Amino acid sequence: MASHIQTRRNFLKAVGIGTTLLVIPELGIAKKSKKQKPNILFIMSDDHTSQAFGIYGSRLASLNPTPNLDRIAQEGMIFDNVFCNNSICTPSRASIITGQYPQTNGVLDLTGSIPPERQYLPVEMRKAGYLTAIIGKWHLKEEPKTFDYYNVLPGQGRYFDPVTREKGKGQWPKNMAKHIGHSSDVITDLSLDWLRNRDKSKPFFLMHHFKAPHDGFRNAKRYDSYLQDTEIPEPKSLYNPGNHGSIATRGSNDSLTHIIGASLSRRCNAWGLGKMLKIDDSLPDREYTHEVYQTLLKRYLRCVKGIDDNIKRIVDYLNTTTPF
Repeated sequence: MASHIQTRRNFLKAVGIGTTLLVIPELGIAKKSKKQKPNILFIMSDDHTSQAFGIYGSRLASLNPTPNLDRIAQEGMIFDNVFCNNSICTPSRASIITGQYPQTNGVLDLTGSIPPERQYLPVEMRKAGYLTAIIGKWHLKEEPKTFDYYNVLPGQGRYFDPVTREKGKGQWPKNMAKHIGHSSDVITDLSLDWLRNRDKSKPFFLMHHFKAPHDGFRNAKRYDSYLQDTEIPEPKSLYNPGNHGSIATRGSNDSLTHIIGASLSRRCNAWGLGKMLKIDDSLPDREYTHEVYQTLLKRYLRCVKGIDDNIKRIVDYLNTTTPF
């Protein structure tokens, strides 16, 4: 594992950054004694590819999609060689909340759940003296009851005008609250509200979970013009995928390539991306693929831009306030 660590006084001591999560162990301008525990902010975005971070130097890095995340990474720690035991959404979250592999906690696919008695992470953080909260996407179905506070999306949640389930607003799962705006903005507003009004006599452990940029890729309207006149760099395999995959995924004599997986071209249109993105179906194949890719990536990166801007809001707040 390659890593880079820098220290910046009054901002942070170490930051871990990966394709889906950001951990900020210490923020705030207060000078801490050795006896004081650091605040912990755990930020998780959903389906956020490493290619959509500038810090990893992908073909998208020149677009500068994440200047705030990149700044944190440059001043903290980055992970270049990290592996996930089960990379789909629910098992990943279950492993984080339990500290266990999927084969141990039993969450192997999207149907899994973690009941309160196995939500070990917030329990252990509370034992260590932390005030705990989770805000945003939860996706583990049962009530996140072991947190001091929660305000979470039901299931995937909506990109616009989301509803959440909030602790203290009634009995789960009927404890619903309605919100106006884009989910990335709403989730950040909720986290900032909690940070401002929390019990400041204790260090905090806040899990701030974005819905974006999960598929659907619906950005806040203010980003509609972002990258509008930009040509997104395309992978070499976009028009000619070559001989990737085994006979299990391609089939004998490529007999399965039109029915397994998904493609931005007409090869396998299982997701109906062209229709969803309103691409002119009369276009020639190459032009059609080009339009699908450009439209889809711009929508995706607009969601990423919304995440990056909202992370700046949280970091700016924490960097200019005294947490104790």
